[in-house]
Amino acid sequence: MNETVITNNDVGTTDTPLAENEHVKELLGILRENGKDDTGLTALINHVGEMENFVKLAESRIADMKAQLDEMKEVQDHPVRHALQNTIKALETKIVEIKEQIKELKNNIIEGCKNAVGAFKEKGAAVLDRLASFFNIKGFLSSINKNIDESIMLDDKAMAKIESFSKEYHETGRHLKNMGRVLIGKPPIDVAKESGKLAKAVSLPYKAHKTVQLKMKTGVIAMIGSLARLEQRTTANREVKMATSCEKKPSLARKLKVNKERIRQKDLERLLPERARVQGVEV
Repeated sequence: MNETVITNNDVGTTDTPLAENEHVKELLGILRENGKDDTGLTALINHVGEMENFVKLAESRIADMKAQLDEMKEVQDHPVRHALQNTIKALETKIVEIKEQIKELKNNIIEGCKNAVGAFKEKGAAVLDRLASFFNIKGFLSSINKNIDESIMLDDKAMAKIESFSKEYHETGRHLKNMGRVLIGKPPIDVAKESGKLAKAVSLPYKAHKTVQLKMKTGVIAMIGSLARLEQRTTANREVKMATSCEKKPSLARKLKVNKERIRQKDLERLLPERARVQGVEV
């Protein structure tokens, strides 16, 4: 269950790097001062920064796609141009969605840090052992990962269309060139080996964009792993406390056994003088 202590919106601006946010820095300071492991939280913060940088790279690659498409005279009057324009628009939509999801992710982490600090000040260092309960970010990570996968699919489809167009373009050019050679009495030539040059040139920004998306996906997976380790530490701390508590506090069965033994001892002590008197009379 997620623990919330403070739920207001004054968590800082998401334009500021997470590592520089006042609430994040305060919580990291508290963790270190109390000898708690801060590697899980630090990893989450670093991965968010990496993802923001990848978003900027992805936007740059989309700009390259537009420039490349405008320069390619071969596709000006071909249906592939319209298809690639639609792909670029779809990729732009995806990157806008990812940016918004990262913004919400940062807000949630900042809010979680603020709540954790508030809980520490109210309840003490014990709350630091259940740090994962202050962060509800799995949903954001899942949504980002989905958009990344869809962007990669768009890149793959675009490159497949470009490859198909390239083969068609070069095949048409070869036929026209050979017709001219035949008309002047020259033998036809095979230029199929050149068919990949156009595809490589036009596909380059899509391939670069896909590479960025794959790196971003690696970052998301790493964040999920960091969160899982943070949750494991919370579970481990809880289990240690329960085990320690069980060692300090006797079980109910143990308590009943001890009480039963005490009652038996008292009964023996009460009956012992009576037996002594009876034995005295008999003597």
